[in-house]
Amino acid sequence: MKLTSTVHSSHISQRKEPVNLLKEDLSLFEHELSVEINATNVTKFEGASILKETIFTSGNLQFYKSFSHVFPLKNKKLAKKLLLFLLPFHKIEAGIWITDERSPEYFHWLTDALPRLLAVQEYIGKKPVILPASYQNISYVQQSLELLNFEPYYYNRKYRLAVKNLYTANHTAESGNYNQKIINNLREKLSPDKGTPPQRKIFVSRQKALKRRIENEADIIPVLLTYGYEIHYFEDYDFQKQIMIMSETKSLIGLHGAGLANMLFMQSGGTILELRNQGDSHNNCYFSMAAALGHGYFYHLNKGNTEDTNKVDITVDVQALTRTIQLMEKEVAPM
Repeated sequence: MKLTSTVHSSHISQRKEPVNLLKEDLSLFEHELSVEINATNVTKFEGASILKETIFTSGNLQFYKSFSHVFPLKNKKLAKKLLLFLLPFHKIEAGIWITDERSPEYFHWLTDALPRLLAVQEYIGKKPVILPASYQNISYVQQSLELLNFEPYYYNRKYRLAVKNLYTANHTAESGNYNQKIINNLREKLSPDKGTPPQRKIFVSRQKALKRRIENEADIIPVLLTYGYEIHYFEDYDFQKQIMIMSETKSLIGLHGAGLANMLFMQSGGTILELRNQGDSHNNCYFSMAAALGHGYFYHLNKGNTEDTNKVDITVDVQALTRTIQLMEKEVAPM
């Protein structure tokens, strides 16, 4: 049996333009200034099975792919999953499902998976969070669930997992967009209450990453240091240390990448500067995130070695960046 309840109605998200928007760059952002955020529904399945990473109910012989996958699944692949019914299986009384094929990635875990968890919590409270066993090796998964006081249940994807009462939610917004109430609730639950205004300025370096790097980063470091920015490599820190640093941060600069997702832990009214690939009108997830969290958003366009922002290495115009930082220093982000 499948039962669905709405916990958040659909609504229109209205966003302010970037603080330093130039007229000639409006086309990069204008389609993101007013976006419909879908309703958030929580669904309860009675007598469900997890076949690898897919929800299946034997009563009506149906897969519910939209809860576990973003990209299409071929019927041949789904049919192979049914073979698990011939093998021994494990059974639990109740659990929550929040993942899709992108959820192991830091950005998607924070902004897609955990908001689904909070939506289910609003409806039913706390139950074990069902995760593939491979998630045991992802430290930020374990630490974030611990901070939210949820117990994970790791299952072996080689066997069917039978769940008497399975709870899940649809994605609370299309990826790169946000249900403002839920994302701010997540910030409140994960971030420590410092009680003092944040003062730190942070630059997130990607020099240790395999892709999306700044080719002339050595040239911009002196500028950043001049204006009081600390240089950090977030891959060197555990999840809780990243939260601690960002909860004390008032201004964040970084190249498009998962490190900017840590603006989630900044107090509302912070300032964000995203170093973007020139001409990219598609990857606006951090512009949208800053708007949802109440941060002032600045951008700086850079020459890249490819149009593909997911693979690009950029070269920063140092003098232009200096002017943008000077503008940030003068502006007061909205509270």
